[in-house]
Amino acid sequence: MKNDSSNYDGFYLLPEINSEGLRMSFFNFNDDFVKGEKIEHTSIGDKYHVIFLVQGEDGTPIIDDHFEAIFADPETYVRGLLGAEVYGCFVRKTENSWKWVEEYLTKTLQRVTLQKLKKYAKSISEN
Repeated sequence: MKNDSSNYDGFYLLPEINSEGLRMSFFNFNDDFVKGEKIEHTSIGDKYHVIFLVQGEDGTPIIDDHFEAIFADPETYVRGLLGAEVYGCFVRKTENSWKWVEEYLTKTLQRVTLQKLKKYAKSISEN
């Protein structure tokens, strides 16, 4: 289903577990985050922060790429990623979006660290 690109601030790319595709989960910034005005908007489209994650050998997420790009239709771009085994998020670039992206990256890295510590603690307790 095509979404009106003006109706969301970003979307998560999630692996679709029961199929061979990706699922897009759209979101808007909440009250804790001041969105700000779009920046670097062109007649072609809006600029987005793009974060791609891949699954590491041990199952933890690894940041594969992080960049900014202008997209006429980011959803069509994502559909072209089917089979690439990437997930992550696209966030429309605004005056304040870098704060959201920074928090997303920080939380992702914290979750990875916590998962690794749990696995390490479990392996110690089993020995």
